Amino acid sequence: MFGALILGEAAVSANLVSPILVIVIAITGITSFAVPDYSLSFHMRLTRFAYIILGYLAGFLGIAFGLVLHLAVISSINSFGVSYLSPFSPSASSDNDGYFLSPEWKRENRRSFLKTKRQKKQDDISMKWKSKNDA
Repeated sequence: MFGALILGEAAVSANLVSPILVIVIAITGITSFAVPDYSLSFHMRLTRFAYIILGYLAGFLGIAFGLVLHLAVISSINSFGVSYLSPFSPSASSDNDGYFLSPEWKRENRRSFLKTKRQKKQDDISMKWKSKNDA
């Protein structure tokens, strides 16, 4: 840790890098320890290198192109037949989809992007044994 501080201070003193770059690299290094899974951190590292290369080659336009490409790939992924960005990518088509929802106890239908066989969560009379005795 002290070595990183000394090297960072020496690089800033020699005008090799700006102080903000040292801060960004330090934050990136610290946040890399927050990912618990090794394979996920490896893929995040590769993605970070891809964005660094795109930024080097084309600047902000390269980073923006990388983000658009990344979003296009993520939106084409399906998990168990449901789109990876299912609540966000298709527009809201029923009362149960969207950003502003009614309370859970008022929602009788399942989410439309799940494409279930039964659209309702449960029957109108959920305790049929109780209703038979009353009648």
